[in-house]
Amino acid sequence: MSTSTSPATPLPVPSEDVLSAKTDLCLSNALVKSSIGLGAGVVLSAILFRRRPWPVLMGLGFGIGQGYSDCERVFNPAAVPGFVIAGQDPKSATAPYAKFNPFASSTASDVKAKAAEVKAEVVEKAKDVKDAVVAKKDDKKVV
Repeated sequence: MSTSTSPATPLPVPSEDVLSAKTDLCLSNALVKSSIGLGAGVVLSAILFRRRPWPVLMGLGFGIGQGYSDCERVFNPAAVPGFVIAGQDPKSATAPYAKFNPFASSTASDVKAKAAEVKAEVVEKAKDVKDAVVAKKDDKKVV
């Protein structure tokens, strides 16, 4: 006798549970990182800075900032540079720096050529503006 079992299909997870799990993760990470920052600030304040309060506050601020940054990544992963959603063309990604590639040009000569083009455009625009200003001065003198 052989029993045939169908492959188990995962049950859909309610969105409240997903949001709850993300919030729990976010709050626990923020609490841990804030505590680590606070602890580092207390140690630095006691050892190096003669018990001044600013290292404690700065360490706490760094911890809170890191916790906030991690929470942003948890709740909105598409905003992380380099993150690609499955089935989406990577070139049309909505991440702010997805299209920026600092190493797009292969050689230094390409960069120099582009810089020369931009410089020529700027010089030409500057000459046009100068000519326009001189022409306005000449018009005022003639009248």
